[in-house]
Amino acid sequence: MSTSEPISITVSHRGTAHSLSILPDDLLADVHARLEELTGVPQYLQKLLYKGKSAKDTADKQVKDMSIKDGMKIQLLGSTTKELDEMHAAETEQQRRERILRERALKGSTKVSLSSIHLSVHDGPNVYTRSEQQASQAAKP
Repeated sequence: MSTSEPISITVSHRGTAHSLSILPDDLLADVHARLEELTGVPQYLQKLLYKGKSAKDTADKQVKDMSIKDGMKIQLLGSTTKELDEMHAAETEQQRRERILRERALKGSTKVSLSSIHLSVHDGPNVYTRSEQQASQAAKP
């Protein structure tokens, strides 16, 4: 096989198989770009597994340098940006709830007993005092 003949590979991502026809001289970065179009997984989050190996930091290498052969099955690992956004939103909501609960715990109880409130009015030398409980009873018809 010459280096210009296409190579057919099958890339599986979450149970879905994607058939690709690539050239041996193609850069792995080009393969990652095509996989992003097919799966929605951004290139920087893609991890390819084949022959028990992981392709790491290989975007600038050609397919032929990665020992990828015709008919090979490759597993793609990675999350889509939509999935990441959903996870981030869930984490943000959970953190917000935890923050509110922490703030409430720090505040403690703020209930006030009506019998302990007293009203004092100072009018020069005269001081008028009345408890809140007495005031509410006096206001009833």
